[in-house]
Amino acid sequence: MPAEKKITWMHIVSFSFATAISYVLGVLSSLISPVLGAPGVSALYVAAAVYVPFGVWMGMWGALAGYFSCFLLGLYPSGYSVIQSLVWAFADFIEALIPAVAFRLLKIDPDFTVKRPGYAKLLPLFVVSGTVLIILGITVQVLWGATLGEPFVTFYVYSVYIGTALAVLGIIMGMLAGDPKTWGVYAVSGIILASVFSGLWGAGTLTVVNFPPPLPSELFMPVFIGWVMGDLIVLSTIGTALLVALTPVIKRTAIYVEKWFV
Repeated sequence: MPAEKKITWMHIVSFSFATAISYVLGVLSSLISPVLGAPGVSALYVAAAVYVPFGVWMGMWGALAGYFSCFLLGLYPSGYSVIQSLVWAFADFIEALIPAVAFRLLKIDPDFTVKRPGYAKLLPLFVVSGTVLIILGITVQVLWGATLGEPFVTFYVYSVYIGTALAVLGIIMGMLAGDPKTWGVYAVSGIILASVFSGLWGAGTLTVVNFPPPLPSELFMPVFIGWVMGDLIVLSTIGTALLVALTPVIKRTAIYVEKWFV
């Protein structure tokens, strides 16, 4: 019989790394692309592109990384209370949990490689190009758009739209030329459902249900829309690029989790 897998220090270190990176990216995202009137909420929440793939690779570790990074973000710089942050942080836990559960309950081995040689170079080209455009747009916005305005803001906006379109084309290509189960489950659970349910919990616990809600209830819809749209963009581009590039590598390491924690 094969030796029973156990939690190792590599799981703990990887979880800690994912949490730290997600927190830093969450802080930067909320400062660079804020949803106005909602501290901690970003129209391009890059942190999701870390803990959601970690949910695919490491199960509950990814979900916990999302939770603790969001909890810390709620405390600082968002300024929510400990109780409010504890409740709100389940938004990012849910976001990573949904694809983690989907891949494991459906018993799908994540395979983001391309089966048809003719598409082997095109898929990474679309996904990576879209991701590079997003990152370039964010960089331009940080360095010049936030202080100088036009034309840098316009470049930022168009880079986000075009980058997302390229990445979506790459995802469609993955469904056609790769493992359809992997790409289909990721598109539905790791992008659409993850973004929507995370947005529902996040916006809801900021504006409707908390102890007490830190924001007025009339902000629910603006926060929800900004949250969901931003996560859809980030997960379609940066999150997808990381999964395509790193999944074969991660699966060969000891940190890859087939079940929930091991």
